[in-house]
Amino acid sequence: MVVSLLKLPFKLLALPVVLAVTIAKWVGVFLTSFAGVLFYIFSGLCFVLAILSYLMGISTDAEAIRMLAIGFVVFVLPFIAGWVIGMVAALDEILWDFIRS
Repeated sequence: MVVSLLKLPFKLLALPVVLAVTIAKWVGVFLTSFAGVLFYIFSGLCFVLAILSYLMGISTDAEAIRMLAIGFVVFVLPFIAGWVIGMVAALDEILWDFIRS
């Protein structure tokens, strides 16, 4: 009983933080999903252009490898953003558990 009374002010202070983190998580998931589609299309175009320009002799080996590297970096960015959103979601769950305890 005493511990619950001691936690009450901290729970009240944590409530706005939890709401802000929850909204940030929702916005992050939306933006990551939307940007992921665009990034996948762009990375696919980079890949196709790199292969075709190399096969047709338009670009050198180094230019084709640079285009492939750019396509790979653009392809990986949504996965990194998803990892960050996962960390925000874990923080959100921790805060909700603290408030419910």
